[in-house]
Amino acid sequence: MSAAVSTGTSSYLRHLPPVLAEQAAEGALPLGSLLAVVEKLLTGIDDGVATSRPPIAEQIARLHRTLDPWTTPTAFLPWLASWVALTFPTVQGEDVWDEYQRRTVTASMTRIHRLRGRKAGLNAYVDLYAVGHVRPRVALDDGSRVLVVAPHGERPAPVTGLVTTGPVLAGTTVRLGGVTRPWCLAVAPDGSIVLGDLPAPSGVPVQLPSRIWRLDATGRPDVEGTPPVPVPLAAGTLPLTRVVALAVRPATAAAPDTLYAVDRNGRIYAVPAPWRAATASLLVDLAAGGARIAPVAMVVDPAGGDLLVLDRGGTSAANPPRVVTIRPGPGAPTVTSNPLPQLTEALSLAVLPDGSLLIGDGGDQRPGSARTANLIRVDRGAGWTTRAVLPASNDLIAPTGIARTARGGLFVLDAGLRPFTPSAINPFICSDAEPAIVHEVDLASGKLTAVSEPGQLVYPTGMTAAGDRLLICDPGQPEVAGLQPFWSRVRPFVFDVVVHFTESRLPTDPTARQRVLRQTIGTVRSIIEAQKPAHTVWNLVTSI
Repeated sequence: MSAAVSTGTSSYLRHLPPVLAEQAAEGALPLGSLLAVVEKLLTGIDDGVATSRPPIAEQIARLHRTLDPWTTPTAFLPWLASWVALTFPTVQGEDVWDEYQRRTVTASMTRIHRLRGRKAGLNAYVDLYAVGHVRPRVALDDGSRVLVVAPHGERPAPVTGLVTTGPVLAGTTVRLGGVTRPWCLAVAPDGSIVLGDLPAPSGVPVQLPSRIWRLDATGRPDVEGTPPVPVPLAAGTLPLTRVVALAVRPATAAAPDTLYAVDRNGRIYAVPAPWRAATASLLVDLAAGGARIAPVAMVVDPAGGDLLVLDRGGTSAANPPRVVTIRPGPGAPTVTSNPLPQLTEALSLAVLPDGSLLIGDGGDQRPGSARTANLIRVDRGAGWTTRAVLPASNDLIAPTGIARTARGGLFVLDAGLRPFTPSAINPFICSDAEPAIVHEVDLASGKLTAVSEPGQLVYPTGMTAAGDRLLICDPGQPEVAGLQPFWSRVRPFVFDVVVHFTESRLPTDPTARQRVLRQTIGTVRSIIEAQKPAHTVWNLVTSI
């Protein structure tokens, strides 16, 4: 008895002699039928029989997609993540991350492992886990005081630290001075960098007054003595309570290069070159006669050499932000004031090539208010008229620095926190808490383009340009009630982890809110402990 099998859909049977494909002993299947079964499993020939799995050959052809985090089946994601020692977080058996987040983290983990032991790697690791609807702002303060960004236009540039000399302590005794918490900076005509340093926080048993330091382009400070020790500028004649802004006036036929420093009380001091050996003198007291002043920025007008001081004003309409113009002279300086009631929270100031001013306005800082930060252009030739440069809806939160590089690029530094001044009630739960970043500004179109990697800055307060590099000063998180994030700046191998939350991303129910906050902080703690360099000690800076 013989049996026949259709060969219309088979490609394997043509390789058999017909007698083997068509003939078989009585009661047995033809060899061709058995081969067709194998072919069905391997290639999936259409023989009218349904199967639950795709052909093996098709699975092999798609194997590269199975090993790709972006194309692998969802069920394979945990298995693929195990290849890079990654476990997805769960709460009571439920995934914390959605599918997109799981794929993103798995795809990024190999790159992050290559950065292990470095600040960039730890920061990237924390950032991966700090996703989700809460998305906290996590910043690592390793004591970097001056940061450098070199925009190149292709992709966000890395943020690197300029190596600077910090103070050396023996217990609480200062053995060697140095840059600690720079709040402001400026670049001199010779390319050197001057930094305005904050004093030690109140309640800290360390005597570190507000000082001004000069660094060369590599970060080396002025030194003297044997062995050489860092020395501040005009140390004995600058009675600064807290320096908030610096500016350098280039030399003229009548005067050498002059450094100007303004403290938070409105006193402006002048230090003629050579700055280290010079004696500082009080140029003008803007608060004389009981005038209210809150200076936040100062620049030199290149057109005439005038000093322009940005006053943030007060909280009432009677004391709006303003620009104070000081014209130094052989005698008493001339002081004029121009109020700018259109501004809300003045934070930074620059002079554009056409002579107009550009002011970074943080907008309404009150909790729950809409985000209204913008860059405001001030035309001094038309009665000090103002107009917003950016659309009403833009990415700015706290524009604390504006700078123009040698190639003409205009950049704004965004600290990412609103309110910028920490609240006395919830200093770490803000209306907005996004990573600090540098944007390039297109004045013609009002477009912002991110040019720096996010998350490398803690509390940046000022930015200036040195050629095509942007220099940023970062004093670290300000002290708040019960917390003094200061010791990482004066103790080696210590770093702070500063965590902020955005109010609108947290649950409104108090119990659910505390659960989410504790869970997030716990995740950050576990990551830092597991991934930090072994020789370091860290402090968590937040309150929830």
